[in-house]
Amino acid sequence: MAAATARDIRALLGFRIAQLATITDRKAQSQISTRFDMNLSEWRVLGSIHAVGPLTLTELARNLYQDKGQLSRTVSALTGRKLVAGKRAANGGPHVFLSLTAEGRRWHDRIFDFVAARNQHLLDALAPKERGEVFRLLDKLTAAANTAYVEALAQAAPATDPPRDKRRVNEGARG
Repeated sequence: MAAATARDIRALLGFRIAQLATITDRKAQSQISTRFDMNLSEWRVLGSIHAVGPLTLTELARNLYQDKGQLSRTVSALTGRKLVAGKRAANGGPHVFLSLTAEGRRWHDRIFDFVAARNQHLLDALAPKERGEVFRLLDKLTAAANTAYVEALAQAAPATDPPRDKRRVNEGARG
């Protein structure tokens, strides 16, 4: 990339991160849809449920920073493919907890191995010491961005709304 000049969008961290994310997302979408007949959103839901364990749609939306309505359609598609199952809380409460089916775990493992191998080219661009530093810095930036996000939501919410959940501030996010 050419050197960014003053007042050049390319000098902004958010722009650069978004650009990297867009490039990697487009590559991943192409490869995952061709090889596994699954879109990137479905893969991320599958991966998140695997990583976090049984969780509600609200928790999943919070984890992925996605709209619940859009996410609900993705979960429905995965449920229709018998990769995700919903189960009511043991106490009979209103919450439905999403988990992977045995087939969903098999799909996750196959796709994860494929994606991890494809991600290696990014890590190969870094020295081993730099790799750990990049993840440490990404965790730090994600926490700072989440704090700003939670504060912006709180400022935008009417005064009668309860405080927003701040758990994401302390959760490291990778992937």
